[in-house]
Formats: sequence, C-alpha cells, structure tokens
Amino acid sequence: MTVKQDFKNFKFIFDTVEDLIFLLRKENNSYIFEEANKSYLNATGFEYKDLIGKRLDEILSEKVLKNVIKTYNDVSHRKITLRFEEIWNDVPRKNLHVDIQLIPVLNKNKILTHIIGSARDITEKKLKEKEIKEIELSYKDLFNSVTEAIYLHDKTGAFIDVNSGALKMYGYNKADFIGKTPEFLSAEGKNDMNLIKGYIKKAFQGETQVFNFWGKRKNGVIFPKEVILNRGMYRGIPVIIATAREISEKYESDIKLKKYAEELQEANNSKDKFFSLLAHDLRSPFNGILGFSKVLFEEIDNLSREEIKEYISYVYSSSKNVYNLIENLLQWTKIQTGRIYFQPISMDLYEEIYKVINLYTTMAIEKKITIINTIPVNTFVKADQNLLNSILQNLISNSIKFTGPGGKVVISYIRKDNFTIISVEDNGIGISEDNINKLFKIEAQFSTNGTNNEQGSGLGLVLCKELLTKTKGFIKVDSKLNEGSKFTFGFPNSH
Repeated sequence: MTVKQDFKNFKFIFDTVEDLIFLLRKENNSYIFEEANKSYLNATGFEYKDLIGKRLDEILSEKVLKNVIKTYNDVSHRKITLRFEEIWNDVPRKNLHVDIQLIPVLNKNKILTHIIGSARDITEKKLKEKEIKEIELSYKDLFNSVTEAIYLHDKTGAFIDVNSGALKMYGYNKADFIGKTPEFLSAEGKNDMNLIKGYIKKAFQGETQVFNFWGKRKNGVIFPKEVILNRGMYRGIPVIIATAREISEKYESDIKLKKYAEELQEANNSKDKFFSLLAHDLRSPFNGILGFSKVLFEEIDNLSREEIKEYISYVYSSSKNVYNLIENLLQWTKIQTGRIYFQPISMDLYEEIYKVINLYTTMAIEKKITIINTIPVNTFVKADQNLLNSILQNLISNSIKFTGPGGKVVISYIRKDNFTIISVEDNGIGISEDNINKLFKIEAQFSTNGTNNEQGSGLGLVLCKELLTKTKGFIKVDSKLNEGSKFTFGFPNSH
C-alpha cells in the first residue's frame, strides 16, 4: 500500500482534526501535492482540485520558492523532522502564520519518498501577542514618560520593575533594583523599616498609604521624598504601585518657615518685654519731673533760690534722660522699619572722633577723665557719617559714665581683612560676665547707673549692634569687673 493510499484511507480522520495536514511526493528535485485535509484547504483558501497534483513551483512565487525548496531538501537529505514558525503569503488567504512540522517518509530502502506537513494556524495567537507587545510598549512609554519615580513591588516588598524616573532619582541601573527591597534605598538610621513593611502590607489590603522616606542616592547624597502606595495589577499579578517625588525643596522650605515662625515669635516676645520695660523706664523720669515740678508750682514762694535751682536741675536731668530714651527709641524704630539709609563717604577718622570727644569734654572734665585719641590725623575711611557718630557717641559716653574720677578712655584703630576696626577702652568699673550677655539684647534692656549715678536707657548698645548688623559689621566687648571694658566694632571698608 502506498503512502497516498494510506493517507486516503485515514483521510476521514485527518479531516476531523484542526491541524493543517498535507502530503508532498518527492519526484526528482520537485515536490508535488498529493493530499490535503479540510483544515488545510479552509485555512489557505485553496480548492482541492487546484492544489492536488501541482508542483510547488506552480503554487509558490519564485521569491518564496527558493527558501521553501531549501527547507524541504534539508528534510530530504538529513531525513529529520523539522519544526518552525513561518508566514504563508503565497496562499489565497494571505498572512497565514503557522507553527509547522515537516516529517520525512522513507521507503524500505531508507529513501525519502514523501514529506508530511502538519501545521497549526497561530495567526490569531500572533496577532494577540503583537497586540500585547504593543500594549506593553505603550505601557513602557507611559511608565517611563512620568517624571515622578514609580516602583512596582511584589507581596514581599521586592522591586519587580521601576521606571526611568526612579533610575534618575537614585542613579542606579534597573538591574540594581530588581529583587531588592526598599531597605536598599534607605538612608541609614533615617527610616523605620518595620513601619514601612506595615505600610506595604496595608496597601496590599487596599488601603492607600502616604508617608515620607529618606533615600540615599548611589553617590551618597541623602534626600527626603514623599511616597504613595496603592494596590494594582501587573501582567496579571497583584502588585504594589509606589509613586514617589523628591521633597527636598519643600522640606527645606518647611524648616525655613518653622525657623521664621520661631524667630518671629521670639521677636514678638522680645518686643513685648521691651515695651513693658520701656514703659517702666519712661514712668520713672516722668515721676521725677512731675514730682519736682509740683513742688516748684506749689512751694515756689517758700523756697530759697538754691532750692529752686536744685529742683530745676532734677527736672532738667530727668527731662534729658527721657529725651535720650525717646531719641534712641526713634532711631531703633527706623532701623526696624527699614527707614534708615546708609550713605558711605570718605572721611578723616581722626576728625570724626575729635568731634565726638568735644561733645563730652565737659562731662569728662567734671569727672577728671582723660580721653586719648591715638588715631593719626588724615586717617581716611569710608563709612556712613551718621552711623559712625552714633556708635562713637554711645561708646565714648558709656566709657566716661562708667569710669571713675582720674580714669582714662583710649580710642584706637586698625585695618584688618578689609575691615575698619575701632576700639574704645576704659579703666572703669567693668562688667560682669552675666551682664555682658545682656548688653546687646533688646528684651533685656540692661542698664546700670554710672560712677556719678548717671542714668541710661539701656538702648544705646542695642542700637550700635543693629546699625552694624545692617552694614555687615560687628561689635564685641571684653571686660572684667573693677578693671575696665574694651568695646570693639568693625565695618567693611566699602560698606
């Protein structure tokens, strides 16, 4: 019985299967169709009468024929079964994608006489695979086009995929992520990893989780980020989708805002305390003015000339203290509200200090205090004249006030690191370490009476510091009780 007869005898069976089955007879160097089942005819669109008895070169185009003959010859010469996928375009129904198996049939002399072809139509499968691939490519494009970092975690918390935003955020390659847990990205000692594992567990139960996480880049830089966890699906399996964005700027802004709020609160508290102290300081001299003026008003006819002169001197002294306090207060207010302007000009420092010394000559003579200006004539500096005079007046008057009879005040100067630095030094009563810390604080408004019971507002040194701060300058004090004080201030030469 021939192979063809065998095929015909079992054709009713072959016609019931879905596989595309055909029989080729080898004749010299040609291959001729001898049989084909219904599935083959239906899939390819051939009519039985148009196919059977035809050589391959009568069915296939010259372009396709060369490769097909080569494949069949390979089966014929090697006498082996071949399986592969290919697309049939030279059939009435184009673009038929098949998974085909070519089986050699040998006679008793081991000579190949026929080839049985058994193919499965996988066109629909390939279209679906193509569609899935296109969807995956679209998903990848979308996945990687998002600027925020996206991480996909399995149930254990391990990374199964990350987008380009995550790679950019940390500086690692994708392979560095896969299989690792968030601990891999954690800044040491900055995150509670057990807490984060709890977040992942809750997210898998469908609860959205939002938290902050401190990450560490590949280059060692530590930064904060906000993470949102949601449950999702990825290639048919449940996953955690984590989206993250860096919040370094927000974190720094929050710190700054908190700092500003604290500074504002501190400033408000300081000013509240300052105004409370100021009210007290204004009340004292006014009580004196009112008390002595009342005595003068009611008793002037009964008072001697000396008594009247004494009471008037008290009124004058109290009025002067109030005036100085208000003057300092007005200047401080201008600084706080930005209404004080600095106009640096070139000036002879010796001359400016000489002018200030002249203002306090009478006061120094009364206390027999020597004021020494060690600065050479024609020492030119660039400074705001009002600022310099205000600071010098405060420091020189303080030195005279807190120096006893026979003492001395020395004014000196140096240039250092592009700064003009001026010192006012005395051998007066000095200042305790505790009180030094209060000198430049407005809320402390520290003030003590001088060696001749001179009074002050406590605002002078505060003003000096604020004026110098505005011009990027500085002021400091070195002092010991009963030995004297040295106040040093400096400002940039080009302020």
